[in-house]
Amino acid sequence: MTDGMHHMRQKCLPTYLVIDVSTSMSQHEQVLNQTLKKLHSTLANSPRVSEFAHMSIIAFSTQPWVVIEMTDMEYVPGMPEVACDGMTNYGAAFDLVRDRIDIDLPALTAQGKAVLRPIMFFLTDGAPTDADWESAFRSLVDKGRRRRPHVVTYGFGAAPEEVLGRIATKAAFVADGSSGQDEALSTALHSMLNSLVASAQADELLIPAQATGYKSVPLEYLD
Repeated sequence: MTDGMHHMRQKCLPTYLVIDVSTSMSQHEQVLNQTLKKLHSTLANSPRVSEFAHMSIIAFSTQPWVVIEMTDMEYVPGMPEVACDGMTNYGAAFDLVRDRIDIDLPALTAQGKAVLRPIMFFLTDGAPTDADWESAFRSLVDKGRRRRPHVVTYGFGAAPEEVLGRIATKAAFVADGSSGQDEALSTALHSMLNSLVASAQADELLIPAQATGYKSVPLEYLD
């Protein structure tokens, strides 16, 4: 394919929103579902953004699952609700994202889109409960994989800064304690949405430089 033909295609940023729904998130369950509904509504009513930033939502606790498969959110009639329960197993979530990337990106390419490297926004309020999560993460972001995602992390509650910094490849944020955890959760999702809006306008990935109520965490893993 020539460069000219490539540029004629609609660019697509595959976006994975990976959300901790373990037991410790139970107190935030209502706010989480309300915020996800707002996120869906905003994207569904912003065709340019939803077309550019196709999204998949993955929830994880003891096991991960796909809440919404990779899609243009304009075509999702409503946001399913999530329930919070179980452990905080990072590794299984990373494995699922890796598997889904290998399914989703070829499908988007087959639709005639110019597919950018995916991005994963990872939200958690706790430390991983699985001891071997790092091997799954290394496999997900292995530099030998062309489809490896960029990673932006948001942590609040008991989420450890050093872990957020090890997972992120582009930016890591931890709540600075200036607001309650419910507000920190909704602010994180709002920050992600702002990043997608800006990216759609620029036609390329733009990473949030800051998030209200959060402080930046030094990255250990640089893309």
